[in-house]
Amino acid sequence: MSKFSRNRLRVRFFQALAGVATLVQKLPARMTPPPFRLMQIGSAFWQSRALYVATRLGLADVLADGHKSTRDIAVELQLNEDHLYRLMRMLASIGIFEEMAPRVFRNSGTSGYLRRDNPKNVRAMILMHNSPEMTQPWLEPLEQSMRDGGVPFIKSHGVGLFDYMDRTPEFDTLFSDAMDCVENLTGNAYLDDFDWSAFERVIDVGGSRGSKAASILKVAPALTAVVFDRPQVIEAARDYWQQEAAAELVGRLDFEAGDMFEQLPAAVSGRDLYLFVAVFHGLSDEEACSVLDTLRAAIGATGASVLIVDCIANEVGIDPVTAGFDMQMLICTRGHERTPNEWKSLLEKSGFRLEEIVPVRTFAKFIVARPGQDAR
Repeated sequence: MSKFSRNRLRVRFFQALAGVATLVQKLPARMTPPPFRLMQIGSAFWQSRALYVATRLGLADVLADGHKSTRDIAVELQLNEDHLYRLMRMLASIGIFEEMAPRVFRNSGTSGYLRRDNPKNVRAMILMHNSPEMTQPWLEPLEQSMRDGGVPFIKSHGVGLFDYMDRTPEFDTLFSDAMDCVENLTGNAYLDDFDWSAFERVIDVGGSRGSKAASILKVAPALTAVVFDRPQVIEAARDYWQQEAAAELVGRLDFEAGDMFEQLPAAVSGRDLYLFVAVFHGLSDEEACSVLDTLRAAIGATGASVLIVDCIANEVGIDPVTAGFDMQMLICTRGHERTPNEWKSLLEKSGFRLEEIVPVRTFAKFIVARPGQDAR
């Protein structure tokens, strides 16, 4: 019997729909002649680059709720009209923008999520994943890394991802913006699938600006939260929430800066919950064990719990979403998406026991763990 699971029927329905979506994703591979399918995959980056440029130019913002000719857009943004028309025509052909008349476009239901004034927009995610910082490692360094096991991001930039962000404030801000809009991809309904009532305080480790912690506080009014991240991230988070959040929510949010490899906020009771959202998949097993050792010290004898929100890869036959995340981890970090057995082994190696894997209505799972009695 699950201890923390809620909305089981809704979760099962979501899982069934996800299974159907995976089958639909595989249809082109089965229905398209192999040579053409290979060409589709081999040229898919054309679409992603066109989308990136359109997002950078702010075309969805210019169109807003109306329609405009490429001539008017080109004048407004000082662009070459013919090039603009061909870019928008290509994107319209795949459902991004809609061509109403020759050289006249409006936003589609899809391109509307690129608008800055849309609170559910995902533009930061598009800009981050297609930025020079994130695309260069996929080029020449990837093949060499296949041979030597290195990290393509380090080969491209000379340092690891988080060291690079420490040195590059503009990219660091873009990364934080992208993390803040993750819930626009998944929604927050899945937060209702977990029973938060057993806890009083959430310590959100690697919580960026704290958007996820704030979402949890909204569905669990009895909770408070501490957002823990790198010093420059926490400084920006404090400023952000003082301007954006309601006074009641700010009163339940606290912020603490530090290095998770060195020290974490100390637990005060067994009703503390340490939250790691998409943190461990970016860490090697050695790095993850180091963080878990620090976590054990922070928990001490309180009996506090740990909630890891990450993908769980199938032992055989990985789904396309998890496989994509796994390759992104290969590109940028020494981490990877772990199977159930790998999660169990990792936790036990660091003196934790895996208590429960809670299915929820998103692509990740909720992994609940506690220090084991025979922990180191």
